[in-house]
Formats: sequence, C-alpha cells, structure tokens
Amino acid sequence: MTAPNHIIGGFTFTGVFASIAGINILQDYRLLPVILIASLLPDIDHTKSIIGKCFYPIAKAINRKYGHRTITHSLIVLIALTALVSAFQAAYFPDIKIAQVFGLAYGSHILFDMMTIQGVPLFYPFKKNPCVLPGNPEMRIRTSSIRQESMVFCVFMTTAVFLQPLFANGFWTSYNSLFGTLKHIVSEYNKSKDLIIVDFTLQHGSELTQHKGLCVAVNTSKITIITKKKQFESYPKEGQQITNITPTHTKMKHTFRQGDLIDISADSLMRFVAAHKCTKLDMQASTKFYVVENTIETKKSKLSLSYPNQLYIKEIPQENKAQYVTSPGIASSRDQIALLQAQYNKAYSQYQQELDQYQALRSKMETTTAYVAKQMLMEQLDATKEPTPPKSIEDKILDYKLRIKSYEQEDRLRYQTALGKQVHIPLTFTGTYEKLLINGKDI
Repeated sequence: MTAPNHIIGGFTFTGVFASIAGINILQDYRLLPVILIASLLPDIDHTKSIIGKCFYPIAKAINRKYGHRTITHSLIVLIALTALVSAFQAAYFPDIKIAQVFGLAYGSHILFDMMTIQGVPLFYPFKKNPCVLPGNPEMRIRTSSIRQESMVFCVFMTTAVFLQPLFANGFWTSYNSLFGTLKHIVSEYNKSKDLIIVDFTLQHGSELTQHKGLCVAVNTSKITIITKKKQFESYPKEGQQITNITPTHTKMKHTFRQGDLIDISADSLMRFVAAHKCTKLDMQASTKFYVVENTIETKKSKLSLSYPNQLYIKEIPQENKAQYVTSPGIASSRDQIALLQAQYNKAYSQYQQELDQYQALRSKMETTTAYVAKQMLMEQLDATKEPTPPKSIEDKILDYKLRIKSYEQEDRLRYQTALGKQVHIPLTFTGTYEKLLINGKDI
C-alpha cells in the first residue's frame, strides 16, 4: 500500500480505536506527527520509501539483512517498539498518550499491508509465512494498481472527514450523546477526566426550555450544574423532565478539596460561602441561630448543606439569665405583714361591733323617759365598759417593710454580681466543607 494511504488510513484507524480508549487525537497536536511517523515506520526496511529516504543508512542496513516486509512488519517489532515508546513516554511525557497512539498507527500499517496480495509475515522471525486479510486474493489490494489505491485513498479520506466528530468527542462520548439520557451522562461523567458541559431540554408540561452548564454531579435521577451566572442548579425539579441531554468535554480539570473551619464567625462563614463554590457544608454552631430562606427564619443549631449558592444567618439575641437565690427574709417579712394585717382587721372588726352595741345602749338610755327603765339602763351602762380600739400595727409593719427594702438591696447587689459573672457566648461555627476547584483555582 502506498505512503499516502498509510498516512490517511493510519490517521483514520488510529482515530477510531483511540476514541474507544478515550484518547482524542485532535486534542493535542503533538500526537499528529506520532501518527505520521508510526504509520510509515514499518517501511523503513525499504530504501525507496519516504521514511527509508529520510533514514537511508538505517533503511539500507535493515533491507540488506532482512529485506522488505519482514522484521519491521512483525508483531515482535510492533510490541518492542511500543514498549520502548511507552518507557520514553513515562520518562518525559507522562501526560501524553504517545505509546497508545504509536502502537495503533504502527499496527494500522501492518494491518493494511495484510490486505494486499503479498501480505506480511506477521510472526516473523518465528514463522515466515505471509498473513493476509481476507483469504481470497481477489478481494485484496494490488499495490501496483493506481485505481485500487485511489479507491482506498478516497474511502480513507471520506471516512476521516465524516469521523472527525468521533475523533474529537471520543467513541463513548459520541455514544452517550446519541442516547441523551441521564444514565448515559452518568457513565460519561464517571469516566471523564475533565469537566463536561451538558446541553439539555427541560420539559414541564408542554413547555420546553433549553439549559446549559458545567456538570458537577449527576445520578440517574438528578443533575447538578453550574450556570453561566456561576450558580448551582439541580434538575429536574418537581413536574419537570430532562430530554435530549448531550455532553461536551471542556479540557478543564476539576477537583474537590476538603477543609476545616474552626470558630469562624457568622459573617465570615457567609462570605466564605459567597466566595467559594462549596459542594458540601457541615457546621456545628456554638449557640442557636436563624437561617433565613425566602424571608422565612428557621431556628437551627447546626448546618448541613449541599451546593449552597448563598447563606444568610441571623444571630439570636441572648437573654440575661443571671442565676442567683433571692433572700428568704423577703417572703417571710411579707407573710408577717399579712398576718399582722389580718389580726388587726379582725380585732378592729370586733372593736367596731362592741362600740356599736355600747353606743346603742347609751342612746336608748338617753331617750328613755320612764324613770325605772332609765335607772335600769343606767345601771346596765355603768356595768358595760366602753371598748378600746386595738393597738396600732404601723410601727411593726414599717419595721418589716424596712427589712424587705434591706433584703431587696442585698438581692440587687447579688444580681449585679451574677450578671458580671455571666459569660456571653458569641455565635461561631466549626466543621468541614468541600469546595469545587477548576484547574486548581476557585471559580
């Protein structure tokens, strides 16, 4: 097979099978010269080939010892050279898939030569029999036929043009895009080493809307993206359905970094959430607080959030609850005042009753005109003594009130002392977080 067919065929063959392995040959321009050289390298045993002319001394030595289509077209050299390139890759270019691309391109040359009339001794030097594909000679290519070579070139060229999306996106990405379901996006996300952008249609009843964003989490029922406004959004919401979802690779590396926050204030925590794209937040508070969501305040003592875009925390004012024991003398003195008052009221009521009886008897005696009856009433009045009022209790009550004031003053002093000893607990948070980094930086 001629050099142009080996080049374009090697590019096509390598692009297809590399895409199955998740290698995009169009992603790194340095892979293209690897394909070019590897797809021509087996013909280094021929001095008139392109690669043979470039390395004429080596080509002449190999051709003189082995001839054309022998050792360089065998599996043993393919494996040996691929292993050598793999060691070179590990030492100098660990991030570039040189060895895989080299092996595929070199193998494509051998495979395409097997499709010619002559074939290749695939198991040389152990067996020198030529291996061909297919077995029928009439179905194989004649290298001397310009017509057949041209037809093969056209097939390779057409295939390469139409398969460029496959090379760019990879086999599995193209496969997952074809079906456009969350299940296939889960597969794409899990095997992807870079961030993917997802385009999808959101259906809510008869309404269709288009959405796009960086996929940061996905399962078979929900997907979480970062929108153009750098906000987390999860879909589908209630009543919605995701359809026609397609992934696109971004070449951006993403990582999730865990960390700790210790005794951070509420303001600092809110600023931290606003400045970083936290995927998880688990915090324990020193005191209870309010989380404000849509003007609704919810009382909490800890936070456990996933993909928060913002956080509003309101501190609960702490009540002064000084602990001290009031003087028992206050209650005792008040009980004594109440007892004295009750006794005085009872004595005064009895005095008033006796006074009313005495005055009634005296009034009757003064108004009676009959001599004998009046004498009898006078004798009865003399025998009855005028009642005396009960002794005043004002001095005793005043004394108890002064005691109460003294006890209250002592209580106020103890209360002020207790307030001074009371410790105000500031609202702080301690816990862990997980945040998303893109290319090692915050979004």
